[in-house]
Amino acid sequence: MNKKGFTLVELLATLVILAIVVGITVTSLSGNFKGTKEKTEGVFVKTIEDALNMYLDTDARKLKFSTSPVCTINKTHGARKVYKTTNNLTFQNVIDSTYHPITIKELVNPANKDNNKYQCVSTGVLNIYRDEDYVYYYKITKSSFKCLNNSGNITNLPNGCNG
Repeated sequence: MNKKGFTLVELLATLVILAIVVGITVTSLSGNFKGTKEKTEGVFVKTIEDALNMYLDTDARKLKFSTSPVCTINKTHGARKVYKTTNNLTFQNVIDSTYHPITIKELVNPANKDNNKYQCVSTGVLNIYRDEDYVYYYKITKSSFKCLNNSGNITNLPNGCNG
């Protein structure tokens, strides 16, 4: 008798092995997609931080600050008081600043491309601080952009100063 085909047991064994391989692959890929989305949002937040730092380097001297400190921070050369700006600022001020460190078209979170929260709003309140050494800090609430997944703040304020 001439055997040119596979037996039913051989076909079932092959299908079981393929199902196991597909299951492992799908499980590992779904975890990788979530991690990639978080990393993409992290890169986007870094872009926002870079734009804020450029804004502070170029336009912060034009701002007015309160006379009463919001906190005191410890530096290597002693304690320094930190003051909050009296200007009502939004992220639009960063977009419109001297060197335009970011545009409204760049204010897009690629991690939320599948959601309706892809384009950020530029009206989020921006808090600027300055210490006695004229070192500038910022704090902006992530939810005010309406395009970021995480709650919390984007800030470079030192520990112990919540503004």
